[in-house]
Amino acid sequence: MRTFQSDNGLLPLSPYEPAELGDLAKGEIAEGQLTLDDLLAELHAQHPTHYERTIPAPGRRMLHRVLTALLEVHTGRRAAAQLDNWLTPTLQRLIRTAPRAVGTRYVLRNIHVCRPADDALEVCGTAYLNNRARALVARFEHGVTGWRCTLFTMLEPRR
Repeated sequence: MRTFQSDNGLLPLSPYEPAELGDLAKGEIAEGQLTLDDLLAELHAQHPTHYERTIPAPGRRMLHRVLTALLEVHTGRRAAAQLDNWLTPTLQRLIRTAPRAVGTRYVLRNIHVCRPADDALEVCGTAYLNNRARALVARFEHGVTGWRCTLFTMLEPRR
């Protein structure tokens, strides 16, 4: 057995030459052989990049306005009918039948937007009332009629 010691601790590589390709011309690929282009195309199909979204999302300002309006509906300062174009029918019924927090005025200070799918947006934010923060979450989905809010929840503080 031959041992080799070098100054930097690396061992030399034995020379490698690929096997003969036989009848294949240079640049030709054997049948059934995957190429790097095939693998990249498959990965791209499974995970499209966020730059190639096909459905444009509403801007942060518009989402902020819709959430502020939802907070105003929640407190009774705005009629729920004003948001009919932004809400799904199920959420419209829930908001219209929910009890109102009359006399309160929330201030929505910030929102964070996440896009888990091309046709969905998830938004969380912080609403303040008398220097107390409350979290809110919403989900928007794109359908035949455009972007609609499908979920709106405001987390109240513990008592």
